[in-house]
Amino acid sequence: MRWKWYPDIFRIPVLIGFFYLIYVLLFGEQAEGDNNGLSVMWVLLWALQPVLFVLFGRFFCGVCPFGYAGDAVQKMVGNEFHPPLFLKKYGVWFAYAFFIMILLIETMVHMASSTAASSILLLTIFTLAVISGAFFRRRTWCRYLCPLGVAGGIFSRLRIIKLSKDDKSCSECKKFECLQGTEKSAGCPMSLCIRKHDLDADCISCGNCLKNCPSDSPRIELHSPVKGFLSNVKLNQAESVFASSFIGFSIALYLIKDYLEKINRIIGFENSLWNKLLVIFIFTGLSFLLFYLFSFLIRPITRQSQKYNFRFFGFFLIPCIFFALVNLTSIRGVPLMSVQGKHILQGLFILAGSALSVVFCLHELRKIHDNRQRNLIAAIFSIFLVLLAGYSLYLFLFL
Repeated sequence: MRWKWYPDIFRIPVLIGFFYLIYVLLFGEQAEGDNNGLSVMWVLLWALQPVLFVLFGRFFCGVCPFGYAGDAVQKMVGNEFHPPLFLKKYGVWFAYAFFIMILLIETMVHMASSTAASSILLLTIFTLAVISGAFFRRRTWCRYLCPLGVAGGIFSRLRIIKLSKDDKSCSECKKFECLQGTEKSAGCPMSLCIRKHDLDADCISCGNCLKNCPSDSPRIELHSPVKGFLSNVKLNQAESVFASSFIGFSIALYLIKDYLEKINRIIGFENSLWNKLLVIFIFTGLSFLLFYLFSFLIRPITRQSQKYNFRFFGFFLIPCIFFALVNLTSIRGVPLMSVQGKHILQGLFILAGSALSVVFCLHELRKIHDNRQRNLIAAIFSIFLVLLAGYSLYLFLFL
């Protein structure tokens, strides 16, 4: 990573591959199942994203063609405007909404089998990244607006291969070369200082800090995903809204993909599109409202406000939504497996995510509550997740 050609040795082939992918989608075989671009985009890249985030964090963001093109445009245009405050504050809401919209459209119009829709999605993200690079400094698109990067940053807290630092060297640092840059390399494109920031969620492994630091403080290490996750507990309102809503949203998408005929009969609209939208609206809203109600009712036990409870327990839904995303993007693409077998596997993943959420939450509660209160809170949180997971399993296996 200190090599002068890193990460360009990955970026350039990925950028060439991206344009070739666009070419194949637009001008290759258009019949469903015969376009190799669709297979690469949805079966390979899309399905691998959750696994890559856990293994390497946001490494792909460091070689992503969207960010690389934005960097190139920024160098040519020369604008170095700081992103406006509202973008820093509310951009993450746009990113989460965009991520949900991608999954929604993918389900509604079967984007994974549509070369036109897939091309439009890629070109839209590419265009927005380039426009952002033309005006704002340091990968504003990647930091605040990219749906894949920002949503992936949630799961990157579980990363196994991560950037670490020498605390003593960083505490004595006065020039912050990792952030500001030197003649060897530019500063961190994500505006991170390894001394101050949450590296697990935002570091894109570009290697600039390793090139610039005179004390050799940054280093790459293997790390326990549990330890890394619990060392960076961040309470964020937007993240909690996304997590609590995504659980119901993912359940709705499962049902639509496998039980659309039953849904059409039950709801009764002649247009199946309205049936799909209604199911998504009901389950997404119900998931959010149930979690909101849970965070309100548990106030006397946690002795915290509803807002704090919502953000705190929302953070510990991350393992649940990670496995929900794996279900949506990966398990459905497993070849030679029956629908019933996939449903059983999905159910096991939901149970695993729920168990991890409780274990992680229990570990954090030890810091702020005594044993009796901690166990009571964890038990209530467990009951909430068991009911949610149990109802999901019932829908998958017995609808």
